[in-house]
Amino acid sequence: MSGRRTGFGMTTQTTDKSRELIRKAIKERESRRSGKSRIRAILSAVILAGLALIAILFFYPGDHSGSAPVCDGRTMSPGDICDQYVNGSLAHSYTYQQMLQHQQASHPVALVLGIIAIAAAAIVVVLAFTRLGPRRPWGRERTDSCPQCGHPALSEKLMVHTETRGRTRTTWRGIVTLCTPGCGFATVRQP
Repeated sequence: MSGRRTGFGMTTQTTDKSRELIRKAIKERESRRSGKSRIRAILSAVILAGLALIAILFFYPGDHSGSAPVCDGRTMSPGDICDQYVNGSLAHSYTYQQMLQHQQASHPVALVLGIIAIAAAAIVVVLAFTRLGPRRPWGRERTDSCPQCGHPALSEKLMVHTETRGRTRTTWRGIVTLCTPGCGFATVRQP
């Protein structure tokens, strides 16, 4: 695999896309080591759980207090009928029982989506703590030694870079191999 030395002590392939894959890999590794990726995942989970709670609290519950329904500002009694007019014409007539059911109506979709979102947030938090820890190594460790420094400190991971121009989307994939930040060795090979 051909490569060249850059001013940063990094061996890279000569293509711009390979450099982009390496840049993304280094950024991801540093984000993991600094704990930023874990913090971002946890913040995303908190926001998702908050939105789920809002959906459950504001869209699911109807008025289950048992209070009498109100029609045109007046409290209805059993046997009353509520007439609703549109542009001066009678549009709907509702009985006391129908108005009570409408008042107590709940949106079960909001409850289901809220529960799913809370479960997803919990999974994100678990994954953040188990997979995004600063001590967990980036990528998969390799057994061979670094060709630049000679230490057995290589890790590799499949990285993807996508560019969209108009309606054209182009994706590049490559397995990026990195040594320690002190060594700076980096290369890309085809998966």
